[in-house]
Order: sequence, then structure tokens, then C-alpha cells
Amino acid sequence: MSEAVGTNKGGLLLGLVIGGAVGAITSLLLAPKAGSELREDLSNTYRTFNDKTSQLASAVGQKTQDFVSTVSDKTQDIASAVSEKTQEVASAVSEKTKDMAHSVSHQASEAADKAKESKQLVDESLQAAKTNYQNNQH
Repeated sequence: MSEAVGTNKGGLLLGLVIGGAVGAITSLLLAPKAGSELREDLSNTYRTFNDKTSQLASAVGQKTQDFVSTVSDKTQDIASAVSEKTQEVASAVSEKTKDMAHSVSHQASEAADKAKESKQLVDESLQAAKTNYQNNQH
């Protein structure tokens, strides 16, 4: 809402400057004065209007620079925060991946050991069956 109020103030100021200039020029043109006085009054009014326009342009330029600076600062803060969070997430993912890899490696090693034990039991069973068969043949 403060931005809207600031915008309205700028519009109001611009309206006052333009309205004042139009009123001053109208009063000068409609007032019964000599040509030299009229030219001098018009010249003074032009200078006043020019000065106020310069002041308004300067104020608008300053407000624009302030706005750009604020946006730039906030953008840098956001980018820094996003970068930090990204690094935290990447670190956490890396740790979880290492943990999972270790767990899978351990489980694979256990499975290989059990497979070797099973093979040994099968080999022993086959040898016993073979021996038993040979003993029954004689």
C-alpha cells in the first residue's frame, strides 16, 4: 500500500506542477500588461516551470535508483539463501546416497556369503547322495 501512496504523491505533485504552470500562463495571457512585461512574466514562469520539472525529474530519478538498489539487494539475499539451501540439500543427498551405497554393499556381501554357504551345502549334499548311491550299487 505504501507504494500506491508513493505513486499517488508523485501523480499529485505532477498534477500540481502542471496545473500551476497552466494557471500561471493563462493568467499572464489574460492580464492586461504591456508586451515587455508579458514576455518577462512568461520568461519567469517558464524558468519556474523548468526548475520544478527538473526537481521532479531528479526526485523520480532518485526514487528509481532507490528502488533498483532495494530490488538488487533483495535479489542478492534471495540468491544467497537459495544457494545455501541448495548446498545443504546436496550435502544431505550425498550423505544419504553414501549410507544407502554402504548398506547395499553390505547386503550384497551378505547375500554372496549366503550363496557360497548354500553352494557348499548343495555340493556336500550331492557328494553325500553320490556316495550313498555308490554304496547302494555295490
